[in-house]
Amino acid sequence: MTEFPVTVVDAGPMVRATLLLPGCPPERALAAFTDPATLRQWWGGELTFTPAEGGPYIVHFAKLGQTMRGRVVGYEPGSRLEFTWGWDHDPGAAGRTVLVSADDSTEGTELTVLHGPHGHGATEQAARSDHREGWEYFLARLGQFLAPAPSE
Repeated sequence: MTEFPVTVVDAGPMVRATLLLPGCPPERALAAFTDPATLRQWWGGELTFTPAEGGPYIVHFAKLGQTMRGRVVGYEPGSRLEFTWGWDHDPGAAGRTVLVSADDSTEGTELTVLHGPHGHGATEQAARSDHREGWEYFLARLGQFLAPAPSE
């Protein structure tokens, strides 16, 4: 099984997580965040998404009994998606954004997630730590899901 290391830069108000996806086109990498069937397989949630500014970006995690709810800030098919988000059960988490970009490189697609902004207080630092750990885990899982099938 191939490993997909996630590089995380945790400086300033944004957490930046990057994953290199050899053999995966940018369109397929970004579809992991926009296609309900694909998102369900690696992130485990049910996606409601309208690909237009102001459209809903909602992921319901049935196993957790929680819903992440936000709005699309910007969307360029095959290139980038930006959305706001917050947990229904924690209104204080609202106000953050996630920007996902998929850039073609000579080595494959570089998928980058910018998540924040985060403040300096104890609650903000705990949220930052949770987000960093979440992206480290889930992006590595996404790499496994998007990995090309071995040739036979």
